[in-house]
Amino acid sequence: MQEELLNSVIKITKTRDVDSLEYSLISTIQEFIGCEEVGIYKDLQVQGKLVIERSLCLKVLPHDDFLWEDRDVVQEPPSELVSCLQSACIITVQSADGTERRWLPITLQEKPIGALAIVSKGLSSSDQVLLNAFCRIFENYLSILHENERDKLTGLLNRQTFEKKLKQLLEKQLIDHHKSSFPNENRKRTLGATSWLAMVDIDHFKKVNDNYGHVCGDEVLLLLAQKMRQYFRSSDLIFRFGGEEFVLVFEPCDFDAMKAKIDQFMELIRQTHFPFVKTMTVSIGMSRISPYDFPITVLEQADKALYYAKENGRDKLCFFEQLIDDQLIDEKNSDESNDIDLF
Repeated sequence: MQEELLNSVIKITKTRDVDSLEYSLISTIQEFIGCEEVGIYKDLQVQGKLVIERSLCLKVLPHDDFLWEDRDVVQEPPSELVSCLQSACIITVQSADGTERRWLPITLQEKPIGALAIVSKGLSSSDQVLLNAFCRIFENYLSILHENERDKLTGLLNRQTFEKKLKQLLEKQLIDHHKSSFPNENRKRTLGATSWLAMVDIDHFKKVNDNYGHVCGDEVLLLLAQKMRQYFRSSDLIFRFGGEEFVLVFEPCDFDAMKAKIDQFMELIRQTHFPFVKTMTVSIGMSRISPYDFPITVLEQADKALYYAKENGRDKLCFFEQLIDDQLIDEKNSDESNDIDLF
């Protein structure tokens, strides 16, 4: 037992990203404690309201089958889950049939950021001790991964994680596509739906730093990052690539819906009051993504569209494919942005 337990701890701490860490935690709990359901829920940190996301969940089905449920926003979270997130205390409820539901807080930097949800027929004292220990190991390693994956100023994903996160997203979408010929009921997909990558650059950001100092510049970056987290879906990936440049990766939708979404975001930024700056705008270049694209290729295409937007008035949204169709840039010979690299 002790050797198996040590091997499981080693397996948990071998992971190099948060998604794998969550999967290892749930698998280990199921292996050693044997629950009917194990899930991880997160507070998405949306300003002004509580939005909870089911990050990952394992359900035990009859005949020793298992069902893994993917990421999804919880429309009506149980009151016990909300209490656990708000109080950072363990909440336990037992129904008349003996089924026990237990919520254990997950903290990061001494703040509750999520909860581990367990459904079982009741846990022994030794199981409870083991469960608490797994949670503490998870929290400790989560803090290390969080520091490695996140930009220190904005808390967004950093540039070093881009290729890995993009590949994970595209692989998942490819698997979902092959699982069924019918659209996922939780995601609206229309004809022509595709994933998208956007490069976002703050217009005239150097003037902000020059005129008001880097402290003001940092406040602008923080507020923009906050607006992006609030406006876009939790499943969309947001990276800070450095300086005033950001990269966003969106789940599949059609061109018109994507354009409308970005246009609304740009208007939101125009209407936002930034420190010391009356009006702030962004320029955005976008490109389609297919599961078979190289990350560097998509980045270069979005960067060319961004370059065109900035060279033609700024405060613009430009799509790479549209620029090619309109013969405004040359797909093969355009070399304005050939200095892109991943790291």
